[in-house]
Amino acid sequence: MYHAAMDASLIFRRTLAHRVAAALGLTLAAPITFVGCGAKVVVDTEDTGTGGAGGTSSSDVSSSGTTGPATSSSTGTTVCDGTGQPPSSFLACIPDIGESCPSKEEAYGAVAESLDICSCLRSVDVGPKPDPSGNGLCCYDVTIETTCAIGRPLLAENGPVVAPIEAAQRGWSEEALAPNLEGLSIEAREALAERWIRDGLFEHASVAAFSRLALALLAHGADESLVRAAHEAALDEVRHARLSLSLAAAYRGAPIAPRGLPEALSLPVGESLVDLAVGTVIEGAVGETLAAVLAAEQAERASDPAVRRVLTGIAEDEARHAELAFRVLAFTIAAGGAPIRDAVTQAFREAASRLPSPPPEPPLPAEVAAAHGHVARGDARAAFIRAMDEVVMPLGRALVEAA
Repeated sequence: MYHAAMDASLIFRRTLAHRVAAALGLTLAAPITFVGCGAKVVVDTEDTGTGGAGGTSSSDVSSSGTTGPATSSSTGTTVCDGTGQPPSSFLACIPDIGESCPSKEEAYGAVAESLDICSCLRSVDVGPKPDPSGNGLCCYDVTIETTCAIGRPLLAENGPVVAPIEAAQRGWSEEALAPNLEGLSIEAREALAERWIRDGLFEHASVAAFSRLALALLAHGADESLVRAAHEAALDEVRHARLSLSLAAAYRGAPIAPRGLPEALSLPVGESLVDLAVGTVIEGAVGETLAAVLAAEQAERASDPAVRRVLTGIAEDEARHAELAFRVLAFTIAAGGAPIRDAVTQAFREAASRLPSPPPEPPLPAEVAAAHGHVARGDARAAFIRAMDEVVMPLGRALVEAA
């Protein structure tokens, strides 16, 4: 199943990249090739000195990022500010740079620097521990806080927001889905329910995020096709939320519905064309592409038919949303010229070092988690890196070079 998933994921990524390129009339300068985990995202733009798509002539930036997302202390160490998602446990491994692994107190700084920009380190709890990969790294049980969401989140002042939930029947969890519950303990079913609730609430909030996009497109005189596509994407997110929450309800054995989301009424007004372009790079070109690739990877590994069917549909929809993002970027560059093109170029360059953190793993055996739609964090991160290398950055480079 693993190798089949990798092959199918590669086909999915190639198809997505070439479909977007064809839709925008772009030529991808480099072939799209498989590069495994640990590869580099390369932003290779030419600095002409005339205000073109330039920047650095060849910037090689690691997708894994270097800092956490919150604030910095006087010593430069990233600290959590409490605005992220609930803390989660994580096994962090760092290179052994001395004769022996540092103590957990001494390892804090190096562990914090090893995390991606969407994760901040709350504490180093246990370690050093043996490296399960056998590569001689120094590993520690740590507690992290995640602040980024995959896909197009609804962003408020302190980051992504979602609605609280309640046990209610308001249509959000009434899709006729029946995942296989045989052999699952009550604890396993609840872990799976909580994971699908998390996904469903982000999908629910994305409805408002796409409504925000539609308003921004209207404000800047976008073509009818873009405005319509933004509204169609919002309806896709309604369906994604319903499907995800219906799976959660099936695992939990009780209906689930989001409560009010007042932040949906606080949509920014007066958003500039630069804001629209930069936000589209982060939330659309990157976020939606990574969401599509992750869903495709999850679908290929899922053996439960109901879960696989849901994830396959979500992957296709998110791929269409990623294509919409690149269409919006083409519109903003055409409307705003060189200043927008330069802002988009810089946003892609910065995005290469801001890879979202993969979702936390449910406390389940790996084979059970995979069967019901989840992949290990390491595999998810590898998929994100490949998506950036093979889809996002080649398309971003082609887009700004064609402008």
